Amino acid sequence: MRMTEAPSPLDVRPTSGLLKALADDTRLRIVALLSRGELCVCHIASALDASQPNVSQHLTVLRNAGIVDSRRQGSWIYYRMSGEQGPVRARILRAILDGFTELDAAKEDRRRLGATKDGVSCE
Repeated sequence: MRMTEAPSPLDVRPTSGLLKALADDTRLRIVALLSRGELCVCHIASALDASQPNVSQHLTVLRNAGIVDSRRQGSWIYYRMSGEQGPVRARILRAILDGFTELDAAKEDRRRLGATKDGVSCE
């Protein structure tokens, strides 16, 4: 759930929401891909070898947690990392991604994404 008011200094919900949203293998892999730039849902699905409905459900969780933003272009939706993380959430997210992107699984996802973007058009 996206917060509309600034949290109090003692409110841990924004941070716990971030961690809950990232506590899923697929969502973590999606965020790692999006940390390198905006992607169409079709490219994410292909890179992860997952169905578009499944990826869209995960992206909805990430969007509701305020981790990603989206925009529609024609019949496709493009996702990117949200620029409105707040300093604590941004540090936590960066630390998680710094560790995760070095794993073999993340490297393989990036390799498949490169091949996917060359062969799959969302237009």
